[in-house]
Amino acid sequence: MNRSFTHAALALGLALSATVASAAMNTSTLANGKSVYGAAASASQTARVVDVSAASTLNIDCGETVTFRSGDKSFSWKFDVVGHRVVDLQAIAPAGFSSKPLKVYVARSDGERN
Repeated sequence: MNRSFTHAALALGLALSATVASAAMNTSTLANGKSVYGAAASASQTARVVDVSAASTLNIDCGETVTFRSGDKSFSWKFDVVGHRVVDLQAIAPAGFSSKPLKVYVARSDGERN
């Protein structure tokens, strides 16, 4: 087999693998269609209420439910975050909720294994 062809094929394979891996890391849904950040919740499950206009960051534990308010709008979210990554409010908020940036830092809860 031609050595140039072998190197080109290997380079193409590596490039495709990197593209697929990058796309998988940037997705916000799991294979089952659920969000990697958790799920919408009922306000009755809320552990705390956060006024989006008064916060730019929020520290919570995984599994916690938060109601976000912006003026007369609100929504509740239960954070069950894959890998305990930082969540941008814009990634989970309903359309038209708020354009103010808010980062939610999700830590392991006491009930999780190390």
